[in-house]
Amino acid sequence: MEPRRPGPKPKRLYVRIARGDPSDPTERPAPRALREFADNLERVGRLIAHGALTEPRGDALLFRATDMAEARRILRTDPWRGVPDAPYEIFAWDARIAGSGVNLEPAPARGSGRLTALRRVTVVVADQPRATSWYAEVLGFRVREEDPTTGFVELSLARGSAGLSLVAPRPEWGEPYFSEARARIGRATGIVFQTDSASALELRLRHAGARITEPVRPVPWGGRTLRFLDPDGNEFLAYDTPLSSRPDPVATAAGEPGPEVGGRAGGRRRRPVRAPDA
Repeated sequence: MEPRRPGPKPKRLYVRIARGDPSDPTERPAPRALREFADNLERVGRLIAHGALTEPRGDALLFRATDMAEARRILRTDPWRGVPDAPYEIFAWDARIAGSGVNLEPAPARGSGRLTALRRVTVVVADQPRATSWYAEVLGFRVREEDPTTGFVELSLARGSAGLSLVAPRPEWGEPYFSEARARIGRATGIVFQTDSASALELRLRHAGARITEPVRPVPWGGRTLRFLDPDGNEFLAYDTPLSSRPDPVATAAGEPGPEVGGRAGGRRRRPVRAPDA
């Protein structure tokens, strides 16, 4: 009987971060080169997530590798490597410490109908123009797309974020669609927002005349939550996270090298922070 051969080593997660925004546009990697690099990683099943950083500006890449040595080899052709004024870091990713933000399980193959992003959630309202103004003036949303003919309006908090579609039921939809849509007005939406200050948000909502269904309160995982209603009675939850509880963005996995910055490892362990359920 032949001895059983060991299987492939489990793939660990690694992050490459290129911080900063080079002052000279010619020094930045071409968007096409970045897309091709990310596509190649996805083609071989290594890519988990890729996107721009806003604070500080830069670029982040989350990918799979067997170990740090392989991670460095994978990044040899990275367009961001060697860009002036863009500090380059590679570190092991521990989802238990820093959170994931993405689905870490192997995705279905390309073209198999896999889900790739959450683009839009819907809130049913009675008066769409009134609701649109309220979400913009009180919550800070901006209209991203609007079609007066069909009554479609989509708002968002920032470029690239999921859209919020405000839908006003129309009798011409027919039954049971019209009645079912109206029945959804004034209920808990299950939508959760993150804010930089739950207390300040509560004060702003009260000044705007919004109804607070649950004032700011601390929760066991270290943050604070707030529940409130829009003008139609749809309920939302917002939460903030104290600075002392926010995960270190360069936290490393146990036994793995830290950030590759001048050959020195860094990062501290902090307890994980969970977003609350609505």
